[in-house]
Amino acid sequence: MLTPLGLPVPEELSLLVAGVLAANHHVTVPLALLIGYAGVTLGDVVAWTMGRRAGLHPKGFISRLVGPEQIIQIEQFYERWGAWAIVIARQLPGMRLPAFFFAGASGIPLSRFLLIDGSAALFTTSIFFSLGYYFADDIDAVVVWVDRFRSGSSTFALLGIIVFAIWIWRRRRKKRLRQKSVSP
Repeated sequence: MLTPLGLPVPEELSLLVAGVLAANHHVTVPLALLIGYAGVTLGDVVAWTMGRRAGLHPKGFISRLVGPEQIIQIEQFYERWGAWAIVIARQLPGMRLPAFFFAGASGIPLSRFLLIDGSAALFTTSIFFSLGYYFADDIDAVVVWVDRFRSGSSTFALLGIIVFAIWIWRRRRKKRLRQKSVSP
């Protein structure tokens, strides 16, 4: 549940362990899945709530951090792509907290967020739990695979953030140059 806040134990690892525990009859499958799913979705709601409380007010902390133009762009982005942004962020470790934070801050209702994120979380929770359950005897290999997946997806997400930051920087630069050329 605390993974979105930076807990160093990734939720994927917790779900794998729950699968191994269920495979070794230390816990029932339905209970382990339910607790894993509840922890994952509640953690996401924590990130959404933080964003909802912070908001995207033009003179607020987030606005001062990223700029008022970007606040407008974030709001427009979530108006257009909110559901898909949430679904994609759910699959990319390291992207969940900022995406869910901005989903809350941009005004996506909790019921809609839970429907979208809950559906995506059901998919990922089931996959990682099943990997732990069916490969309990060879869990070390699965953990290595999951770690490689996390590293690869985190690298991909980081590259995406860098490209996005360069794009924003170029837009701001062009805007400043246009303003200089127009002013007397």
